[in-house]
Parts: sequence; C-alpha cells; structure tokens
Amino acid sequence: MIEINLLPWREQSRLMQKKLLMQWGVSILALIFLFSGVVIYLIHQQKKAHAQIVHLKSLVQTNQPVEKPLSHPDPIAPVKQVHIHLTDEHKKLYQINMQDIELSEALYLLAQHFQQNIIVSPHVTGRVTLTLNQISLRQAFEIMMSTQNLAKLTVHHTWMVASPLELIQIKKNRTQWKSLLTETMPLVTHIFRLQYAKAGEAAHLLQGQSGLLSPRGSVQIDERTNQLIVHDHAISLTAIEKLMHQIDIPLQQVSIETRLVSMDADVERELGVDFSLHKKESNHENHSSEIARYSLAVAKLADGSLLDMRLAAAENTGHAELISAPRLFTANRQTASIEAGEEIPYQEISSSGATGVTFKKAVLSLQVTPHILPGHRVLLELQIHQDKPASREVLGVPAITTRQLQSSVLIQNGQTIVLGGIFEDSQRDARMKIPFLSAIPGVGLLFQQQILSKNHRELLIFVTPHIYTSHA
Repeated sequence: MIEINLLPWREQSRLMQKKLLMQWGVSILALIFLFSGVVIYLIHQQKKAHAQIVHLKSLVQTNQPVEKPLSHPDPIAPVKQVHIHLTDEHKKLYQINMQDIELSEALYLLAQHFQQNIIVSPHVTGRVTLTLNQISLRQAFEIMMSTQNLAKLTVHHTWMVASPLELIQIKKNRTQWKSLLTETMPLVTHIFRLQYAKAGEAAHLLQGQSGLLSPRGSVQIDERTNQLIVHDHAISLTAIEKLMHQIDIPLQQVSIETRLVSMDADVERELGVDFSLHKKESNHENHSSEIARYSLAVAKLADGSLLDMRLAAAENTGHAELISAPRLFTANRQTASIEAGEEIPYQEISSSGATGVTFKKAVLSLQVTPHILPGHRVLLELQIHQDKPASREVLGVPAITTRQLQSSVLIQNGQTIVLGGIFEDSQRDARMKIPFLSAIPGVGLLFQQQILSKNHRELLIFVTPHIYTSHA
C-alpha cells in the first residue's frame, strides 16, 4: 500500500494564492492613485481656465481699472496697462486706455472682445498708446488699423491684418497659385442636356465674358439633341453646372386674348369704356394718352366678365362689328403676332423691261410682347397696324392707307384693357326710285327718295392677358 502526503502541495498552493492577491491589491491601489491624480489635474485646469475667463470679463464689465499684462513682462520692463470700461451698455460704448503695448497684442485683444477671428501678420510690429472715449470696440479696431497704415483681407469670416502692400502681394500669390492649378489640372468632358434653354444661347453665354469657361476649355453644340459638350477642368465644370441649373428652367407662358371691334362712337360708353384723360388719377394700372396729341387712347374696362355678351348685343343692333378675335399664346418676353387682310397684286416693270406681278400687303396686324413682372402684373408692348387699299394709284402702284398704334401698358393678370384711337368715317349717298313714275317731269320727285347717312366708327382693341406657369 502506497501513501501520498498532500500537505506540502496544499501549503504551497495557499502561499501562491496569497501572493497573487497581494499583487492584485497593489495594482488596484496604483490605478486608484493614478486616476485620482488625473481627476485632480483636470479639476485644477478647469478652475484655472474659469479664473481666466472671469478675469477677462472683469476687464470689460468692471468700472475699476484692471491691470493685465498681455505677455510675460521682463523683470526690468514696466508693467503695461490696459483699461477697458463699459460706459453705455445699450449702445455698447466703451472707454479704452492702452499704454505702451504691442500693436499685435492690442489688435488681438480688441478683436477677442467683439468676437472676430483675426490673423495678424508677423511683420506687424511696434507699440501703441491710445485713449478713446464713447466708442465701440469695432470702431476702435478700425481706428487703430487706420493710424498704423494697416488693412484687412476677409477669408472665410477671418480677417487677415497686414500692411496694404503685403495683402496685395498675398492676393497676387493666390491668383498665381490658382492659375497654376488650373493650368496643370486634367481636362474632362461633360455633356449638359438642356430641356428648356437653347444650346446655342447657353454656349454664347459661356463663350462671352462670364468667366466660367477657362482659357483651356472649349464648348460644342449639338443642335439635334439640344446638348452642350464642354471640355474643361473640374472647377470650371462645377461652376458651369450651377449656371445651367439656374438658366435651364421653364419660362412662364402668357395667353393674350384680343378682340378687334369696329364700333359706333356713341355706344362706347355702354360698354364702360371711357377714354377721358384724368392726369391726377393716373397710376400703374390705367395709362391714358391724349388723343389729340398721340391719336391713341387706353382705358380699363369696368366689367370684363360681360364683355362678350355686350359686344354681341351691340353687333345685333348694328352698332358694332366684330372683325376678329385672335388668341395669342407666347412665352415671357417673346413676341407674338397675327395679321388678317389681303395682298394687292400690281404689275411692276423692272429696269430691263421685264414685267412681273408684285403683291403689297393691306392687312390688320397685331404684335404683342409680354413682360411678366412681380405681383402678377404684365407689361404689354403693343403694335397695331390697319392698312387698307386707297382709291388712287401712283405710277400703277396702289396706294395704301395706313393707321398705326403703338403703346406699352401695365395691367394686372386677367384684367381687360381697351385700346382705341383709330377712327373710320363713312358716308352713304343713295337714291331710291320707283321705275317709270320717278321719270315723270315735276311729279317724278314724289316717287323717289335720297338717303344721305354719315357714320363715325372707331376701331377698339380689347386685350386680356393670362399668366400660366409651366412646371418641370
């Protein structure tokens, strides 16, 4: 029988466990001390920063002078004084007193108070002494720069303060650097597919003085697909893409309803048309021109909703005649026109003796160019021609009687205006007779009647614009 004594092994195991526990305990204590040291250091730094902030605030808000050295003074150098008093809290006015301090430090101090980021050039040297009363900190900063012949350059909300010559040199260097970058950047090709703008007009804009296309860049037009093919570096292509997004938009459309009516002058007021001139009441919506001077009149119809009904009633009674009612549809700032009439043929002999037939127009034409303005207003440029053949000829060429009306009218969307000033005078001289009886001498006058009538009519043009906005 073999006996095994386990006592030494158990004793050794207990000793090892105790040793491990002691090592763990020492490690934990060391970590606790280290963590406590870090926490104490952070609390100390926070208190120090808070004390500096309170001290800076006291420089501005206190009414007692506070001495604050802006740099570590030499033991022999005198203590520099900075006094900033808030004298008017509502207007943010201060009393500033600085005695013999560095110019760069003074600029930093003032900019820090009105929360402006600045970078002062290392070439800004010298010392400054100033006393200012009832002034803002920004004004004091500007005065200090002006007296020291300094200027500033703004870059990303930060002021670069230096001498004017140094800033000029900085801008030259930046321009040369950008030029060098663009000259060495690789060129790429981008195709812009335009939906609403014309490719030719967009290319003309890029090739002009816009500055978007670099000297190395080029642009080509594909008229068939209305596309721009631009070959340039990435920076120019980014700017060109932004421009294309701004100009490639749908234009507003304008529908212009017109009615050309020949109407007796004495029934115009029944429609609510009044061409009388009131100089004191002229405004942007109702423009009137003096007929005696311009042969033109413009008025605003009182009730446009009953226009068709009233015109039909006047036409049925024989006091009006609806010549034409065209409807024009065009884009903003684009000219639309319509004409109706006839072309008069006449024979023309050339210098060689050959003869040919030439036509001369005698038409009634209307040309309108709308300009859409803010506030749902439309500026209409109107040009109206009424040409009729005359009864005489000159060297075989028929004469044309021409009447022209041209005006610019500012009206509201959906409002109806009336243009007039083209008058027509007609005279009718007719004789009615009874056959045989009217030929009896003396008695025949009883069996005949002479009709003499004069008619004074005016050509009225009713114009009503409607704005339509196209959506992409």
